[in-house]
Amino acid sequence: MALFSKNTLTQVSGFDNQIISGELVYNQKTFWNLALATAGVPIDLTGATIDAQIIRRQISNLVDTRYGLSFDIADYTVSTPTAVNLTIANRVDAAGTFTLVIDESAWSVVSTDTQLDINATSPVAFSGRIKISYPASGTTPAQDSIIFLLFLVRSDGVVN
Repeated sequence: MALFSKNTLTQVSGFDNQIISGELVYNQKTFWNLALATAGVPIDLTGATIDAQIIRRQISNLVDTRYGLSFDIADYTVSTPTAVNLTIANRVDAAGTFTLVIDESAWSVVSTDTQLDINATSPVAFSGRIKISYPASGTTPAQDSIIFLLFLVRSDGVVN
């Protein structure tokens, strides 16, 4: 799994926000099991709405530094991308757990995409977020919690 430089992650998530990031292989399926807690106590998700979306991005100035991959991220301008909904599964509200499902085949990346070339200097990229919307409870107003997402998609050298 690739390591991204702190400056790159800060471009996407800001200075001190949560982020899930990684480098995926074209057409890879994977998942992240998430458990939300405060001081070791699970956060009850009862009544909360959880959704996750990503959108295609453009990468430039990709450099592998001693601190991880560094690059600039911008809006994708080759075509107008639409947001892709990701699946939230295995939700257990009382335990504060759920699974973020990654099925890259649903992201409309085709094997002939030049950004999948094994030597691409601006690989396919997606950024987005998981949004957990908690309802108001007593005197506590409604609030949202955001976990940012950043994925690079590369060829395995066999497909493209």
